[in-house]
Amino acid sequence: MKILSLNLHCGANFKALTEFLERYSPSVDIFCFQEVPHKVLALRPVLKGGHTELFTELQALLPEFEGFHASPDKENDIGGLAIFVRKGIAIHEAKNEVILSELPFITDRTDDRFFTMGRNLQCLEFEASGKTYTVFNFHGMYIEKGKGDTMERLEQSKAVKKIIDQAKGGKILCTDLNVSPDTESLTILAKGNIDLIAKYGIATTRSASKGRKEVVDYIIISPEVKVVEFKVPEEEVSDHLPLVVEVEL
Repeated sequence: MKILSLNLHCGANFKALTEFLERYSPSVDIFCFQEVPHKVLALRPVLKGGHTELFTELQALLPEFEGFHASPDKENDIGGLAIFVRKGIAIHEAKNEVILSELPFITDRTDDRFFTMGRNLQCLEFEASGKTYTVFNFHGMYIEKGKGDTMERLEQSKAVKKIIDQAKGGKILCTDLNVSPDTESLTILAKGNIDLIAKYGIATTRSASKGRKEVVDYIIISPEVKVVEFKVPEEEVSDHLPLVVEVEL
């Protein structure tokens, strides 16, 4: 089974996204996307070119998949999360766990709270080869001042880890966590699990168009999940690179 994780940047590079999905959808079984607007009236100005109804457009582009969208209690203007599962995979449950309630709208980019909207964890439990697995999709808190630890980010990681630990079967977390590899926020999630970015020595998860190299995206698996292959292909489809893991079920 092949799982792909990618922050879509609200579909701002839609033509490239369409071509990307045409090439990858025949071989991928589960897509985990971040920044997927659905029924949004307007996006933040920083997301110029983004699509306010990207989820519906993805449904049309991925007819062989069943799509699930999730957002915090109140929709925000950077979109939510979406998991697309190839039809035929036995889904036990799809649910949305709100990690942080949405904060007041902040326009001052120097404010520590800027862009730290409500965050939710998308969970999908499925069965394959007689075993249970759970895939998690998460977009971590963004803070303008950087990718380091904050009290809010540490609490966020603890809340996510608690939910993951209580899930059934093999676990696979796909996330744009918005933190650096040297943070305690990441360490909390990786404890007792395997951080594939670290294991495979990935130097960046940013596309060339971003203009800098940094790791902010991760796939973290529980030890019982057997990896066949993991890669971060250089695809110009977003300001992030896709993370692709193939696992043996």
